[in-house]
Amino acid sequence: MTMTDTQQITTPDFQARGIAKTFIQGQTKLKVLQGVDLDLTRGEMVAIVGTSGSGKTTLLQILGGLDSPTSGSMLYNNEDIFLKDDQKLSEFRNKTIGFVFQFHHLLPEFTALENIMMPGMIAGMDNKTLLDRGRLLIDQVGLTDRIEHKVGELSGGEQQRVALARAMIMKPALLLADEPTGNLDPDTGNMVFELIKKMNLELGLITVMVTHNHELAKRMDRCLSLEKGFLRETVPAT
Repeated sequence: MTMTDTQQITTPDFQARGIAKTFIQGQTKLKVLQGVDLDLTRGEMVAIVGTSGSGKTTLLQILGGLDSPTSGSMLYNNEDIFLKDDQKLSEFRNKTIGFVFQFHHLLPEFTALENIMMPGMIAGMDNKTLLDRGRLLIDQVGLTDRIEHKVGELSGGEQQRVALARAMIMKPALLLADEPTGNLDPDTGNMVFELIKKMNLELGLITVMVTHNHELAKRMDRCLSLEKGFLRETVPAT
């Protein structure tokens, strides 16, 4: 192998190794994940599909540091995030990972812009920088005219676009999306997906999306199926 060949090898930004998760229910042990390996590199979009109860959301929460595995590691730049203490892990999540859920989890007492800015407020970001970033993002998701509207004044699709902008405010390396179009009608869901795709490309993110929508899964770079606790490459069903 030449030096040029070596330089062309891309090192994954995130590496999940041997991720296992067992839940204890009384005398019963439920093995949800049984040794998941996954490499993630900036710029790619990865779909995770599987039947209900297969552990997709559990895996996504572990990838994002919201839950810890029974065993295994999640490396970011070769550092295991689960070796961080609670405060450092919380800071890591805030700055490095963006989350979009099926239910948007916006704060109803705040405006669209304030909801988008919330992660930056928590991080103590400079207010002017945060305002500039928030206004740019709300424009990018097509909600400039809704900037001062509160959550109850927004449609479901608008709320999800605010949630996407909020996930982007800290310029994360990894975007984790759990059924982000699941509660939306097909046209609105496709609009949200296209926004995610556009921002993934423009910002050089990694996007991992759990979805039951096989049509969307086919439009991503890779599709992985979670079955019996193991992750494998698959081709979405038509």
